[in-house]
Amino acid sequence: MKIVLAQINPTVGDLEGNATKVETFVEQAQSKGADLVIFPELTLCGYPPRDLLMRREFLTNMEKVFQNLKQRLARGPAVVLGYAQRQNLSTPLPLLNVAVCIKKGQELARYAKSLLPSYDVYDEPRYFESPTKTFTFSLKGYRLALTICEDIWNLKGFVPYHYHFDPIKTLAEERVDGIINISASPFHVGKGELRKKLLKKQAQRAKATIFYCNQVGANDHLIFDGHSLICTPEEGIVAEAKDFEESLLFWNWAKKPKVFQKVSSRREESLLKALILGVGDYFRKTSFRGALVGLSGGIDSSVTAAIATFALGPENVLGVLMPSPYTSKASIEDAQALAKNLGIRTLTVPISQTFLQLRTELKDALGREPRGLTQENLQARLRGNILMALANEFGYLVLNTGNKSELAVGYCTLYGDTCGAISVLGDVIKEDVYALAREINRKREIIPERVLKKPPSAELRPDQKDEDDLPPYRILDPIVKAFVEEGKTPQELLEEGYPEKIVREVLRRIRLEEYKRWQFPPTLRVTPQAFGYGWRYPLAQRFFWEKF
Repeated sequence: MKIVLAQINPTVGDLEGNATKVETFVEQAQSKGADLVIFPELTLCGYPPRDLLMRREFLTNMEKVFQNLKQRLARGPAVVLGYAQRQNLSTPLPLLNVAVCIKKGQELARYAKSLLPSYDVYDEPRYFESPTKTFTFSLKGYRLALTICEDIWNLKGFVPYHYHFDPIKTLAEERVDGIINISASPFHVGKGELRKKLLKKQAQRAKATIFYCNQVGANDHLIFDGHSLICTPEEGIVAEAKDFEESLLFWNWAKKPKVFQKVSSRREESLLKALILGVGDYFRKTSFRGALVGLSGGIDSSVTAAIATFALGPENVLGVLMPSPYTSKASIEDAQALAKNLGIRTLTVPISQTFLQLRTELKDALGREPRGLTQENLQARLRGNILMALANEFGYLVLNTGNKSELAVGYCTLYGDTCGAISVLGDVIKEDVYALAREINRKREIIPERVLKKPPSAELRPDQKDEDDLPPYRILDPIVKAFVEEGKTPQELLEEGYPEKIVREVLRRIRLEEYKRWQFPPTLRVTPQAFGYGWRYPLAQRFFWEKF
């Protein structure tokens, strides 16, 4: 039997567009003799559809599109795809997250997802209920089982949640030949290797070949890398699809060939591809055509501008220089050199006169000179105003340039450098921002070398350096990573040798600056724990991490 994994990039809510994409990919697979074509989780509506699932008209349209698509696929190979099924209830919810196998316009199998994740970025019990039972069917002499994403993850050490029902254990007892897993598994750095380890263990447990088809593309803050896999219990991973691209992965079960498409070979390459896809899809799926980036001559804005240019093309990116009295000549030169290397247009809107005028007016009102922090934040907010004004003028979206290290400790100004439609680097610690810059410069210098060498600075006061106000990034970054991403306790941080004074200060700021993160733009998620949708700590709370 010739099986094809069709990892597609659906657009959330574009029911007919997604159905047409399915039809196109099936035709391509059929032209090469496919017997079975497998698509990702919630194929028709895209993942995650979130509260669109609460709209009755949305659900009605999805069912109509599904029934119509069944007939359009009547003359082709068998197809497995996913959608959200209404139940015979007086209310729209709860739904069933289903995988359906269609052959000649008829349903061979229909299965509802058993395990519904509710941790991190997942909210599936909000919309679905789970029958917690398996389903098998036969096709061309093989006994197959349908599963959906989380169903294969219930294994110690792979998710922070233990389910009472274990679909893979049950399927092992039922002695199936193959397990189809349609998935929408979000990317984070290292996720690809984690999936391979999982599939190897589960294939061996079930003594069955696993066909894992994952969604590709980006929807809001989530990035999906595709990277679909086929894993046999005897040989492990025998087929691997591209990462960050739509792809058809062909595999002949009788011959069991090794099929490995090209994937990222380096961590930084994978991270860069993910962010480019995240920005590109955000603009394509929201129908905005251009991006604005405030160019400071620093590392964060340089990397953000480069990613935007790779994602959207230089003709759709506008760099904005906004020098203040404290902006160095070197920073202006570096911003201009970056723009030239990228081939993007620039505008220069100085803020010095406006800043001085506001200082004067505040001094008149207060009867004294505004405090230092007030003056610094005035500059950041002036820049935010200018960027938003230009966004209105051109119909563009502003890209936020802040990084995760700064965001963790609140080293950012509300309504200033926190503004933007989406945060490109908000889940990237400072160390990895530099790694991205080196990756961007891998073939030729795009980001000026001086940007990578000079000490980071907001340049909001004379001779300012980030480390005047923050712990050194070489200490801050691993503390943020350990506490936020790995969930380590304060005591564990001390046992790893981090200075107690710095640990207390960092944890204090993480707690106090939560209100800023609630108002931060959606952040492209590239780590196991990003700030934003998957980080849900209360604002008004009195659990003091730093008091240990």
